[in-house]
Amino acid sequence: MRSLKPSLLMLCLVAGTGVAAAYESENVRQLQMMSDGFAEIAAAVKPGVVAIATEGKVARESRSPRFRSNPWEEFFGLPNRPQERRRDGQGSGVIVNFRGDQYIITNNHVVRHAEAIRVELSDSRFFEAEVVGRDSLSDIAVLKIEAQDLPAVQLGDSNALREGEWVLAIGSPMGFAHSVTTGIVSAVGRGRFAREYGSFIQTDAAINPGNSGGAMVNLRGDLVGINTAIVSRSGGYMGIGFAIPVNLVQDVMAQLVEYGEVRRGLLGIGIGDLEPLVAEAMGLDNTHGVLVERVFKGKAADKAGVKVDDIVLAVDGLAVRNSTELKSRIGRTAPGVEVELLVLRNGKEKHIDVELGQLDEEVLAAGNPRGGDEEVQGPLGVRVEELTDELARRLGYEDERGVLVSRVAPGSEADRRGLDRGDLIQAINRIEVGSVDDYEDLLAAIEPGDAFMMRVWSRDNNSSELVGMRMPVH
Repeated sequence: MRSLKPSLLMLCLVAGTGVAAAYESENVRQLQMMSDGFAEIAAAVKPGVVAIATEGKVARESRSPRFRSNPWEEFFGLPNRPQERRRDGQGSGVIVNFRGDQYIITNNHVVRHAEAIRVELSDSRFFEAEVVGRDSLSDIAVLKIEAQDLPAVQLGDSNALREGEWVLAIGSPMGFAHSVTTGIVSAVGRGRFAREYGSFIQTDAAINPGNSGGAMVNLRGDLVGINTAIVSRSGGYMGIGFAIPVNLVQDVMAQLVEYGEVRRGLLGIGIGDLEPLVAEAMGLDNTHGVLVERVFKGKAADKAGVKVDDIVLAVDGLAVRNSTELKSRIGRTAPGVEVELLVLRNGKEKHIDVELGQLDEEVLAAGNPRGGDEEVQGPLGVRVEELTDELARRLGYEDERGVLVSRVAPGSEADRRGLDRGDLIQAINRIEVGSVDDYEDLLAAIEPGDAFMMRVWSRDNNSSELVGMRMPVH
């Protein structure tokens, strides 16, 4: 018996090695199946994703006195000479079938300055494209090319997306056409910028400049989003990208194809999310709902009896958790439609029927809780807002202080000096700007006609710049 023990031990070792090899082989087979699945999806979807190249020109002033053609202009107030420069761009697009025809979906910001648009397919064919319609509030544009029987990407359902679900992003980052990356859905329902409508899908799939307008697809190869934005301090991928949900894209596309524009409903209120302390003071145990901060006189909500400090809990029986959801729900409803609001007023629920008005540029210009367009923009023609923690996270400004530029009036002093939406005003005449009140107080101390300077963090250049300005004389 003693002589049998080494043989038995060797047999066990051999058997154990065989089981381990079999287990390892099964793991490899499963990984290979997963890899094959990604490859099959990419092969099926890539023909329906296009590369977009644009050509255009923009007239713009220098950002800084150091670029002036005459060094005496700053001291004697001589006008700056407008400079026209080329503005070529690149992006991506997605071919879809819609109402018996074929269109290309992309981002509005990809084509908004374009005088000429060229679309290149994955088989290297290229076509000149025309704009069917574009919408700045959703950042969606619809294009058309003279071609038949194009490979199209199947439209999916973004409402069915789950956090943690695998997705692929396909586009032309940095000019590398038809590139494929993969990741997961990091979050859904992310809020957008103040004037924009809808929400974002957040993903960690690599998205870079040039991916804008490209496809986000699920593991069935269905289009679930249009890639549109990133949060980055470097200008490139840092693990946080955003896509526009395809359900919103379809709503916008339907109106652009039919009307050439998007017609949105309007309540006529200024809104904000509930802060925990405010919710507690109102007797609530959560922050679900939307606080009415202002009711615009003569608009739909005012006529229906909505009051300041009401909390909107639901629209047509569907709960709204935050301002993003409320804006999305109302923005996707046509003007003239009657909706039922469930509001909380003085601790009691109340149902209010509201016939929606129509959102337009005039309403947008006045739709800031600080007042009308002239008051909000001030003498420089720039609208600013507080840099909240959420905005700082989304824009990559976590370690910065200042006020955020949310609108620049065309032709204004701020526009002539090169300020852009998304820039961060950090200081005026070397005095730090920490709030909107700081900003307004510092401007109020500057006499009309006086030159002054702003320290501005530019999103375009990803750097801090000193911008010279002159206070307009009214």
